[in-house]
Order: sequence, then structure tokens, then C-alpha cells
Amino acid sequence: MNFSFNRRTILITAAVLLLAVLVLFVARSGPLASMRVTVAPVARADLAPLLFGIGVVEARRSYLVGPTAAGRVRRVAVDVGDVVKAGQLLAEMDPVDLDQRLAATGAAASRAQSAVDTAAAQVADSVARREVAAANARRYDDLGRKGFVSSSVTEGKAQELKSAAAQFAAAEAALAGARQDRARLAAEQAGAQQQRSNLRLLAPADGVVTARDAEPGSTVVAGQAVVRLVAADSLWLKLRLDQHRSAGLQVGLPAEIVLRSRPGQVLPGKVLALKCSATA
Repeated sequence: MNFSFNRRTILITAAVLLLAVLVLFVARSGPLASMRVTVAPVARADLAPLLFGIGVVEARRSYLVGPTAAGRVRRVAVDVGDVVKAGQLLAEMDPVDLDQRLAATGAAASRAQSAVDTAAAQVADSVARREVAAANARRYDDLGRKGFVSSSVTEGKAQELKSAAAQFAAAEAALAGARQDRARLAAEQAGAQQQRSNLRLLAPADGVVTARDAEPGSTVVAGQAVVRLVAADSLWLKLRLDQHRSAGLQVGLPAEIVLRSRPGQVLPGKVLALKCSATA
């Protein structure tokens, strides 16, 4: 009898406790629970809305470095990711027979200079001959007027003067032609030297190599890129945002940039330009 009474008492007590726990749970966490209120002091501050987007890193200035004439790539001195300075050697083209052409134009220019010197000497000789012929013509003309020599002798000396003048004109023409040949060959030599220097592909500005479009032994045409690089100071982030949530966005606002390759580093930035695109 006592055992049955004690068991009934334990069950009733357990049921009461369970009911109390259930009521407490409903009162604290259920729909009948009271709402929590957080108390905070009132303060005046500016709201700073944030926009988030995923963008692509691009370069505003990029360079395609290649030869000005068709040729074969001799060597490439840089690799992708290398930081280069302005004037640094990027690649070099095979000169093929350009060195022999430079030697030939140099020899032709030396020969043209010799021709100029020869023509100048002939001009000097023709000037001397003309002066002597002019002096003889004046003397014999004076003697002819006085009757000491015949008119045929006077006419012969006058003809010698005309011949000396013609030789002088021919010598001057030869000198002018020799000088023109020398100038033409000098221009050809300068062009060949410029073409030879263009075989060395140099960096036009400070930048980072982004691609090697040709390897040693490859044949490229004029204007084809061998190395591509971008200016390191022209990198920016191109980002697309929802126009409905971008009200108030303007140039100059600060920005925070997190690169996928450096997730733990926040880089400072600012808005440089805005471009609105119409949607259909």
C-alpha cells in the first residue's frame, strides 16, 4: 500500500514538473512569449549605405609590342608576370641578312663620298682652267684689236674660254649628282640601321607582361604582337551594380576592394567613373 502510494506521488510530481517546464518553454519561446526590447541611447549620425558587387580587373592602357617588318623571333627575354621598365628589352628578332645589307650600304656610302671628292677636285680644276682661258682670251683679244695677231687666233682663244666654261658646268653638275647619290645612300644606310634597331623590341612604358604571343623560332608578320603588357598604374576594377540600389553613387566616393587572390587584405579605392547602361 505504501509502495503504490509513493509511486503515484512520484508520477504526479513528474507530471507537474513536466507541465511546468512546458508552460515555461511556451511562455519564453513560443508565440505567447513576450518580445525582447533592446534599449540604446539616442544619437545623431549619418547613414552610410553600402553597395556590393563582383568586378573584373582591367587595364586602361595596354601595349602590343611587335616588329615593324616580317621576320623570325630570335629570343624572348621576359615571361608572363614580369614587371618591366620603359626601354627594357622584351624580345629580339633575327636580323637574317640585314647586317650584310648594312655593310653593303656602308661601302656604297664610302664610295659615294669618294665620288663627291673626285667631282669636287674636277670642279676646282675646271675653275683653274676657266680662269686661265679667260685671261688668255682677254690678252689675245687686246692683241687682235692692236693688229698683232690674226682674228682666227683670237677666235680660238675665245673658243677655249667657252670650252673651259662648259667643262666647269659639267664638273658642277657631276658634283651635284655625286652629292645626291651620297645623300640617297646615307638615307638608305640610316633606314637600314633604323630597321636593325627595330629588331630589338623594347618596352614602351613601365608595365607588367600579360602574354607571350610568340616563341623563339616563330615567324611573325609586321604589326603582330610578340609580347603584351599593361601599364601597372592604369589598373582599375570594372564593376556592374543594380541601378535601382545605386542611387547617390557618384565619382570620388571611397571604396574597399578585396581580391580573390588575397581574401584577407582590404585595399582602399575610390569611384573613378560611372556609366549607365539601358536595359530592355
